[in-house]
Amino acid sequence: MKLEFLESGSPDCPLIRLYGFDNPAAVRLMALFRALADGSQPHLRLHEQLGVEASRGCQLDLRLGSRDLGVEQTSATFECVLTAEGWAEVADLTEPFCEVGDTGEHYQWLNEDGKVSLLLSPTGRW
Repeated sequence: MKLEFLESGSPDCPLIRLYGFDNPAAVRLMALFRALADGSQPHLRLHEQLGVEASRGCQLDLRLGSRDLGVEQTSATFECVLTAEGWAEVADLTEPFCEVGDTGEHYQWLNEDGKVSLLLSPTGRW
């Protein structure tokens, strides 16, 4: 799975794009989101997770918070802060990508609360 920040080039920018993944990678990603939702992992560094390739040094921290803040840029890194309910919703939005036989010809906005949107797209297109 590739993790990339796109500052410009589309009216949807700025955004962080998670792309170039298969069903097993989507399952691992959904498990991370569920761990944030249930509080067993209140903080994760997505760019350090197995199978995640950070493009151009993109770093994304995922945090459990008391409010849904979405993705914000903090100096050279990004941080996505959502409530337990917010992370549960993101996990639910990821679930269709986990299905065996999924063609990957679709995409999903996982969160648009912050200044930077979070996009999930197997092919990278939206």
